[in-house]
Amino acid sequence: MKTSSISVIIPVWNNEKTLTTTVLSCLNQTLPPQEILVCDDGSTDNSKEIIEKINNPIVVWIPGEHSGTPAVPRNNGIKIAKGEWIAFCDSDDEWLPSKLEKQIGLMDKQKTKASCTNALIKINKLITNKTVITYNKKQISIFDIIKNNNVVGSSSIVHSSIMKYIDGFVTKKEYGVYADFMCWLRVTTKTNFSFIHESLVIYDDHPSTSMRTVQTPHFVVLKNSFRNFIDWYKEKPNTPKSGLYKLSMIIQLIKIYIKYIAVKLIKKNNEE
Repeated sequence: MKTSSISVIIPVWNNEKTLTTTVLSCLNQTLPPQEILVCDDGSTDNSKEIIEKINNPIVVWIPGEHSGTPAVPRNNGIKIAKGEWIAFCDSDDEWLPSKLEKQIGLMDKQKTKASCTNALIKINKLITNKTVITYNKKQISIFDIIKNNNVVGSSSIVHSSIMKYIDGFVTKKEYGVYADFMCWLRVTTKTNFSFIHESLVIYDDHPSTSMRTVQTPHFVVLKNSFRNFIDWYKEKPNTPKSGLYKLSMIIQLIKIYIKYIAVKLIKKNNEE
């Protein structure tokens, strides 16, 4: 079967137990990708040997030093990706076979340059009937995502020109899981996400062993994320500068500050 112009980027750090399943699910697509870049973050287990055993020319191991954040290996993959489209999948998640084909078809129909899907949650190796997202629109715009991040990272596919325009993922460790959120915010300044309600990803929910574990308090990270995005937004050329965009961001930032202050006050009262 002819491959598509899609580069798949899989960041990995010591995930030898799940890596084979992840890579094979990306290989066994009805619309096969052009390349699968397994981008290492300084693994010390047998992850590299597993990729070598798969022995497929489109599956490429990209070495890297340990950074402690999936943003760094993802950015390493973005820099060398050859595909017109870039799809992301974590090394503990899986794709259903029709994922890429359905996403490319929907983006072509809706004239967007990004897409994401729903996902089934997997807990302790058991796939549940619970989904990650509860969202009922056909697309996700900046006005939607600014309220709540409904983009499952392992379901995302974005045009390569946009990923390069937004400078990839923020790599500072203190942002933790919000590096994804900040990335999708930037993407939606250029295009909406076409959203597929069908669960085309199996999301492995085990935060204790995930690179996505957040170390800093939730509202602190969220506040800093929006400040980072607003700084980027003001400085980046060719981003929409309408009053509606600015007003939405200001309102959301005010809400975050209010929640942040409330949490601080509650904590202070409890200590007293």
